Amino acid sequence: MSSTFKKALPFLFIYAFVLILYYPVISTYFSHDDFFHFKVSLTDGSFKEFINFFGFHSFEERNIAFYRPIFREVLYNSFHRIFGLNSLPFRILSFTIHFINIFLIFKFMKMLFKNNYISYISTFFFGVTAANVAPFYYLAGGIQTQGATMFILTTLILFTRYLESKKSVFMKLSFMTFLLALASHEQSAILPILLAGLILVNNKPKQLFKDILKLWPFFFTVLVYIFLNIKLIGYSSGEAQYRMVFNIKTTLQTLSWYIVWALGLPETFIDFLLPGFKLNPNLMKYWGNYYRIIFPSFAVATIGIGLVFFYLVIKKGKMLIDKKLWFLIIWFPLGILPVIFLPSHKSTHYLYPSLPAFWGTAAFLIYNSYLQIRKFSVNFSKTLFALILISLITLSSVSATLGRTTYWAAARGKVAEKLIKDVKTQYPVLPKGAAVYFKNDPSYPYLHEDWGGTSKQASFALNGEDGLQLLYNDPTLRVFYEDLGGLPQNFINEKTYTLTAHIR
Repeated sequence: MSSTFKKALPFLFIYAFVLILYYPVISTYFSHDDFFHFKVSLTDGSFKEFINFFGFHSFEERNIAFYRPIFREVLYNSFHRIFGLNSLPFRILSFTIHFINIFLIFKFMKMLFKNNYISYISTFFFGVTAANVAPFYYLAGGIQTQGATMFILTTLILFTRYLESKKSVFMKLSFMTFLLALASHEQSAILPILLAGLILVNNKPKQLFKDILKLWPFFFTVLVYIFLNIKLIGYSSGEAQYRMVFNIKTTLQTLSWYIVWALGLPETFIDFLLPGFKLNPNLMKYWGNYYRIIFPSFAVATIGIGLVFFYLVIKKGKMLIDKKLWFLIIWFPLGILPVIFLPSHKSTHYLYPSLPAFWGTAAFLIYNSYLQIRKFSVNFSKTLFALILISLITLSSVSATLGRTTYWAAARGKVAEKLIKDVKTQYPVLPKGAAVYFKNDPSYPYLHEDWGGTSKQASFALNGEDGLQLLYNDPTLRVFYEDLGGLPQNFINEKTYTLTAHIR
């Protein structure tokens, strides 16, 4: 067996495990924000309009917030021109970026800790954790955080190479990938702080001030970037979910949710947890028997990691003041800024840039506690180590499997694909300026008022008019839904085409 294959084997195993858990993503269709991103990314095909994607445009001008041109406008525009409404190339790209990130995390953790075990543990769990359900299935948001994380990790690796070699080429390259990260997602704005942290971790006191001063282009760029995002782009003040809440209790609650999600608890659990830590009995209905595995696995993993942490506190307290460990601990909450202050806009796809820090921290604690405990009892240390790892693997595996049917983006992708096939089958061609009217499916069971009928769910999946306007390449096409007011009064259009919204 060649040395190259031996080195590649662990990654091939991780990639295979990821594919086993998340293979349904490959066939999941577009939905909701995907159609919106296609619409805002349309151009007349000129190079001028393509370059214009990289400008800072006001929310009023384009009805879209935040500066994310690479994995929003550029990606959706170029892929739509090449592949149309074929979701497969997008899904392949998403997996490719995730696989690249798996390799980059190993590379960075190896540079940080100089330890293969910590590197492999953190890499494996980053790759398979159920926190990846949202980044994979919610394509519109997930591919942005995946792409940003790829550039964040590349920047950290290049900057570490600079600190080790003092070759200016690595500093210049890290600044270039830093700019690419900023153009991917605003969560990348934490990079200058992370780079300063790497200086503190790697340098001697005499060099600290000089190297931190060299970061001024990074900090200056972020200040300009934040100013342009706030002053030029802005956001929709009318959307309550984007209102920041600066309250310690609320922020700690939000942080707690991101921690348990990073560990592998399904994101949908938040919908069933009532005040006073009581469970909505509907959880058993929607989760089925999965909860019988998820909750015990979560309990064992949490208790196990808690025990090894307190063991290190008591027996090896000095180990917990390791600068490398604290670099990762600080990275985790920084990575979910500013969404940590948006309690009404929590989503695990925002967690992706912080997952390397979370699993690096967990791997450090698990591995070092194992080394300490085995000094007293080899068998007990192996048993505890195996118990923690098996519970973590079980938790994420079962949660990821549950996400195939219960995560909203996975469900809406199926709905959107069915609706588009039904419309195209019934009306292969529509005249310009036509109107499509979706009626409720009377055979679909009533769930509750918020859910509505099938026409309401169709409007979510197709994002109003966007999905069908793209399908028929007609921006004048009107789309109406029975649950959203139906056809307007006095609406006269002999080119109105009606069909029932079948969503299953």
